[in-house]
Amino acid sequence: MFTKHKHFKLSSVFYTLLFLSTLNACSVLSGHDSKLKPEPFAAMEHDSSWYSSQLSASVPEYNYDWQILLARAYSNEGNTGAASEVLSQMRESAITPLQGNIADIIEAQIKSKSGNYKAAANLLNSVNVMSLPKDVANYYYSLSARVNEANGKYLDAGLNYLNLADSISNNDKSEIYERASSALSKAAPKDLMNAFRQSKANGDDLTCGFIEYALISKNQSAKSKERLLKSFEEKYPDHPVLSKKATQHETASNEKAFGNNIGNGDTIAVFLPLTGPYAKIIGNPVKIGILSSYRDRGISVNLKFYDTAASSIPVLYNQALNDKAKVIIGPIIKEQVNELLAQRPAVPVIALNQGNSQPNVSNVYYLTLAPENDMFNASLEMQRDRIQSPVIIAPRNERGDRMANSLNSYWSTANNKGISLCYYEDMNTIENTVKGCLNSYRAYDGVYIYGTPLETSKIKDSARAYIGDSATYYAGAKSNDGLTQSAIATSLNGIKLGDQPWMLKDSGAKQRIQEILPKANGDTLRSFAIGYDSLNLALHLHDLTANHQQSIRGLSGDISISENGKLKRIITWIKVGN
Repeated sequence: MFTKHKHFKLSSVFYTLLFLSTLNACSVLSGHDSKLKPEPFAAMEHDSSWYSSQLSASVPEYNYDWQILLARAYSNEGNTGAASEVLSQMRESAITPLQGNIADIIEAQIKSKSGNYKAAANLLNSVNVMSLPKDVANYYYSLSARVNEANGKYLDAGLNYLNLADSISNNDKSEIYERASSALSKAAPKDLMNAFRQSKANGDDLTCGFIEYALISKNQSAKSKERLLKSFEEKYPDHPVLSKKATQHETASNEKAFGNNIGNGDTIAVFLPLTGPYAKIIGNPVKIGILSSYRDRGISVNLKFYDTAASSIPVLYNQALNDKAKVIIGPIIKEQVNELLAQRPAVPVIALNQGNSQPNVSNVYYLTLAPENDMFNASLEMQRDRIQSPVIIAPRNERGDRMANSLNSYWSTANNKGISLCYYEDMNTIENTVKGCLNSYRAYDGVYIYGTPLETSKIKDSARAYIGDSATYYAGAKSNDGLTQSAIATSLNGIKLGDQPWMLKDSGAKQRIQEILPKANGDTLRSFAIGYDSLNLALHLHDLTANHQQSIRGLSGDISISENGKLKRIITWIKVGN
């Protein structure tokens, strides 16, 4: 079936983390009546007053899901005003991209209920679909199909019905297939031919059959139609469109594979330091992120963790192969990444560090916290802002030199000219350094500052004395501890800050991590996000490598695979304060 963008689920992060910290599922659900556990996209069985009472009595873990049900109930009853009020509460409490997208889906339902199908379609088109949990995706496809039909976009409606049929039981397919066939029969021949060519290129015979049947139905000649139908039956002898009971159609497999051909029972290997000095600062946050992602998806893959502090990488790699792992996530220690690459891995690897060298291994993808990613994104952002003469101000040390040279390399490649470099020794020399760099050349229109929040604030204040506010000031993850929005606003006012999306907004998820990991800092939070996104990436790696226009909107940024097989992670930029 045709798919749109990819998204991910991170529902009830607070309680997921509490669950993981105790490693006991009962720690979350003890004392809670399982009959009252909400299923936010199940069939509606009660009126709005019942769902309202459940929301009022709910534990915080289930609040958002009860809000979804209440908004749906109000909408179904035609009370779109009350539904919109609940939607506003949902948007205020949403802390993850998935929850934001669910709010868009619910708003689309409300818009469609009030007859504003165009607005509903715009909302639905903004939603990443591929990695939505099954129940949410089914709801999306059903709603989108109805909205498209109302807007006269019959091809899109038919394809949405076919996407819906992909993931429902055989007993329920018949009606959905009939709806798909009916919608496609109303589509324009030109649109059908374009869709047929795309489906053919994708090897999607099922969709090809529906589209070809719709084209045949438009033939005005009875003889030609009879001849074409006979040919169709020979070409597609078991196609469900030929039967009034679509349940006769059998799919190639009862278990639909996940995005990169990983299905139920398949193994994903994870290489992390689970003991030793790196466990607390790196291993545990990443593991918590991966397990959170696993729990949110409700999938049945086999996650197998291997302790890189307890055995060598070659030994662990062979164990993973013996365990029939289809993907390896990790390692995260750079030397161990090099050791794994030296094995020339036979399965895809989502490496969590880049190591010291990167041999030409085609199936290795680097999802890392390497600060060079900040520099890559800074170069992109300055180009989008049409900056002509940027300067980077960084500390005179190994890390500062590394970042300055990295930004200069990205900028030079894109613009055929270098970026100006300016180094400071320490806090005490910042003012003199800035004066020496900026006083003699006032044409800088972009200033990237690499430093701590305090250093960044002082550098910006000093720079304004020489180039004023006409320049745009930039900073990255090093300048953002990520713990509180108020801290960002205080120290970075007026600066464009680039970081992982969830690091730029206060949320209970951050607070929960700090409760579980009392020494959590910005890097801990970013490690959690990278872990979370790594599993989502593993499940959709095949699709991302097959379609370079698709991306995963993750906690750590928008993730895609370029045509040359390189992973790109695009972060978010905000203007802090005024």
